[in-house]
Amino acid sequence: MASPSRVVLNILAVFLVSGMLCLVPVRAEEGVSLGPWAPDVVALSLDEVTTLALENSLDVQIARFDAYAKRNDLPAALSIFDTYFTAQASYKDDQFKKASALAGTKSIDTTYGIGFSKLFPTGTTVSLDLDHSRAFTNSSSVSINSAHQAVATITLNQSLGKNFFGLIDRTNIKITRLDIENSDWTSLDRIEEALADVQKAYWKLAYLNEELAIKRKMLARAQELLEVYEKKRVFGLIEDPDYYGAQANVIQRQNDLLAAVDAVHAARNHLLFLLNQDGRQVQITPSDRITLVSAKVDLDEALRQAIRDRRDYKKARNTVDKRKLEVVVKSNSLWPEIDLEASFARNGLNSAYEKAWEGIPKEDNPQMYVGVTLTVPLENRKAKAELSTAKIEQAKSLLELKVTERKIFTEINDLVMQVKVRVGEVLTGERVAELQTRKLEAEEKRFRLGRSDSDVIIRYQEDVLQARLNHVRALYDYRVSLIDLRVAQGALLDAYWKDIL
Repeated sequence: MASPSRVVLNILAVFLVSGMLCLVPVRAEEGVSLGPWAPDVVALSLDEVTTLALENSLDVQIARFDAYAKRNDLPAALSIFDTYFTAQASYKDDQFKKASALAGTKSIDTTYGIGFSKLFPTGTTVSLDLDHSRAFTNSSSVSINSAHQAVATITLNQSLGKNFFGLIDRTNIKITRLDIENSDWTSLDRIEEALADVQKAYWKLAYLNEELAIKRKMLARAQELLEVYEKKRVFGLIEDPDYYGAQANVIQRQNDLLAAVDAVHAARNHLLFLLNQDGRQVQITPSDRITLVSAKVDLDEALRQAIRDRRDYKKARNTVDKRKLEVVVKSNSLWPEIDLEASFARNGLNSAYEKAWEGIPKEDNPQMYVGVTLTVPLENRKAKAELSTAKIEQAKSLLELKVTERKIFTEINDLVMQVKVRVGEVLTGERVAELQTRKLEAEEKRFRLGRSDSDVIIRYQEDVLQARLNHVRALYDYRVSLIDLRVAQGALLDAYWKDIL
């Protein structure tokens, strides 16, 4: 008979295992209620979990905000074409002593005006100014005292040198657009990586649930063996070493089960964290079984899809285009600055404010101006250095594009091979688990006939446990390798999200 203390220990161990198992989520279809205090248990498929991640994941939201923030660079770049409004006003009361008696002893000048200016994509700056001035003096030599003068002026400034007809301005905007597109690709990559992490966490939880089920079954077998020994021990049909070995086997299986419960709990919380869900309100359990879905992966098709859809490849091509544009900008910077300016103005002059403005269209008193300004840096060392750097960066970007192509080929080749290897591991692992199970069942038949002992049974149970665990682990590794391959192809995100970022 077992001692009272040993019986108490066994009861406590069973109670602890039972309590821990209550923490493990059950499948919704089992219809098991955990009480009003427990969170809702929701069984979700892989597609449902992925869709939930797109809606709630913090990593996905952060990646979106990064893209949105970068897009503000375009309005900032286009701001050079904004229309500017200016206004000015001044008042001058001059009572200085004058050298000439005809100049008078007092003059008051009041001026104010408004203006508009705008740079166009052609490199043309157009300005429109409306100015008014009032001049009063006590000099006797002035024919119109309190003279109001209104002036309307239109001015055009055209760049004909380094920024030839706005070439640099327009090119800089193209470069900004490429930078924004690359930022979008980067954000989409981060979103895809977040989805891959969620799917891997989903399959890990499914794998650990399978592992938990396997360890629960092995505990049941160990308990069956112990029950047989307890019955035989009452009649003195077995030796103590066999009985103690069966007891130790049950306790070891209980410990294994506790470790599996803890692993499931951690994996479930990790999945909830990635999905930005509160585990106190809802618990998620996988509805999809972790199985082998396909045994064939085509290398050529995987490479074609990767070249077509990989966002790092698109970024590398955009970078090549950007470097070409930068060479154009720096080449134009070698040119001298040539600015053509032309203006046309008309004025009205009268002692009355309104009459002065009315005189602008009525009187034929124009003022025209045309001028050219040439600025040539004689050494031009800065522009030459920047052009040299731009050409080096262009050559570098071409090499980086080549590196990206080689990287894609290597990654796809390795991952396709990895998937094939994982398929082989799953198939062989399944066969090994089947054979180990048959071996145990055959030995259990011999045990019932009294032709085996606990040491062999326990060892064979361990063999079955490891074989089944290896098989389900191979299934998990296979699923992870499939996810990695789809990410390497740039195909994971597109399968779930067709919206514009």
